[in-house]
Amino acid sequence: MEGAQGLKLLIVDDEPGIVDFIQKIYQRKGFTTFGVTDGIAAVDIYQKEKPEITLIDVHMPFSPIDGVETLKRIRDINNNAACIMVTRITEKEKVDASRSLGACAYLLKPFELEDLDKTILEARQKFGF
Repeated sequence: MEGAQGLKLLIVDDEPGIVDFIQKIYQRKGFTTFGVTDGIAAVDIYQKEKPEITLIDVHMPFSPIDGVETLKRIRDINNNAACIMVTRITEKEKVDASRSLGACAYLLKPFELEDLDKTILEARQKFGF
């Protein structure tokens, strides 16, 4: 992805394989990546690293907090955080909650890498990264 050198990307998903896969792909594209499998760790890393873009899985049953709460806490740190919500579920209330908290996009799993690339590019353009 052009011009990504040095941009920070935080990936939050309770499935380690997904985190590892996305990290490897975006490291090759020039991003500095951080990957975690729970919301509490995500908030800690966000606080320390201030990534430009954060991908957050909505449904994380093994995390102390779900993706919507993770989004809320990150937005409490930075009300202009570029957060993309990712999920397999289509629960309208979770989508609505994410949007009301300022999620910049919502991506349904399983997604194609070009869909993720497009969503990240749109977030970069919207937020000026």
